[in-house]
Amino acid sequence: MLNLIKKIFKKAPENIDPISDINIACAIILIEVSYADFKISEIEIRSIVNLIEKEYNLDKEKAKWVTAEAQELHKNINCLRKYIKLINDKFTNTQKKTILNMAWKIARVDNIIDKHEEHRIRKISELLHLSHTDFIKAKIKTK
Repeated sequence: MLNLIKKIFKKAPENIDPISDINIACAIILIEVSYADFKISEIEIRSIVNLIEKEYNLDKEKAKWVTAEAQELHKNINCLRKYIKLINDKFTNTQKKTILNMAWKIARVDNIIDKHEEHRIRKISELLHLSHTDFIKAKIKTK
């Protein structure tokens, strides 16, 4: 009940639609990777905020809000289809490769690439219509 009240009164940046905001879609993908090993650490959250801030030229507060909103949405989703579709519709191949690189950075942030994280990144790569070569290049690039 308390979470519902907090969510109602939580101030969202103006003109943001959580479902259609591309930044939130990207953050959900990164959160999906971080949850692939069945836990998410504070360092992973901070890394997601930093990557979102840097890659999408957001200020720190907006990046924190995007990440928090993505975490909340992620708790209640059972399918990433609409977020993947949004990214596929709006992003170029180069921008999708950037997401793939970001996903690898998140997987590496705790210095352990769990097999579940790697599998999730592979699946995301396929859903973003990226090649296996792109998957391997991103993995090598982020070492």
